[in-house]
Amino acid sequence: MPEMLRHPITDASAWRRAELEREEDWILRLTPAHQAEILAAERALAAQGVRGGEFTRAEFPLPTLAPLLDQAMHSLEHGRGLVLLRGLPVDRHDEERAARLLWGIGLYFGKGLKQLPRVNLGNYKDNLIAHITDQGYDYSKPNAIGSGTSAEQMPHVDGSDVVALLCLRPATDGGGVSRVVSSMAIHNTLLAEAPEVLAQLYEGFHHDLRGDVANPNGPQVTPRVPVFSYCQGVLSCNFNSKTVEQAAAKLGRPLSPRERTALDAMLALALDPSYAIEMHFQTGDLQLVNNYTVLHSRTAWVDPADPLEKRLLLRLWLKSFPDRPLAANVVGGYVTGAVHDTTAASLPR
Repeated sequence: MPEMLRHPITDASAWRRAELEREEDWILRLTPAHQAEILAAERALAAQGVRGGEFTRAEFPLPTLAPLLDQAMHSLEHGRGLVLLRGLPVDRHDEERAARLLWGIGLYFGKGLKQLPRVNLGNYKDNLIAHITDQGYDYSKPNAIGSGTSAEQMPHVDGSDVVALLCLRPATDGGGVSRVVSSMAIHNTLLAEAPEVLAQLYEGFHHDLRGDVANPNGPQVTPRVPVFSYCQGVLSCNFNSKTVEQAAAKLGRPLSPRERTALDAMLALALDPSYAIEMHFQTGDLQLVNNYTVLHSRTAWVDPADPLEKRLLLRLWLKSFPDRPLAANVVGGYVTGAVHDTTAASLPR
């Protein structure tokens, strides 16, 4: 039996919706001076023909904003695990400028990681920036990736320490609403009310690799990956009900009643409106979440006929924290050791 945390999380990472609605310290609203500083850094690079993913932090100086970003970084790792930067000076139809802004700001939060080549990546260097938009995939099909559809996505983690999403164009029909929830708060509830369910979540599930493996004839699912990992005094979460369900189908092995109860209980709490907070993205919003302590999801949407008005987000996966002690678990992938390096993350999202 894996080691379990037997007492509740009492720090800021275990929040609920009412707390975030009452205390908006997780929202950083950029001032006109901040916006001017960001644009000056971006324009200098644009004049040199440099694209997103092709420059260093030193080449994107933010002397007055950097201290605030450092505080936000601390909150991501040691606080709520959620930050919303509001008011980035993007043009909803200028993807090149947005990519430079996202990359430049992202460098203050960590090192960019390569993303999946099956996601529309806009030909950015080394697959570092992804377009999150409806690419026409059918999410019900095997190996389909949710980030390339307009379908609803259930609460999950991505393949990095931090995931950053920059909104260029929100959905025009009111859909595409972002939902975030503290997995630490969910752990607290299950510990108090359903410890037997929590024990199953520590044992974990197999996950579908969705065809993104080096050897197509090799394993198509992971070994068991714990939903909750308590290792060296650190609690982490890795959850994706969709890939669990798909792995069971590929294995031809339905979830046991105990597994089904645990999966459903976790999902129900992750979708509970008293836990999850919703965000209607605006152009220029940059959301960052800690994948170890926060789950994210979204509602479905329908794009307008004009392709230039389709919902569009740009995404970074960031290596932001020192290697985290994990019990046979990585966010977005898997290893068998106790400590991981997120550059090995591989599960598609």
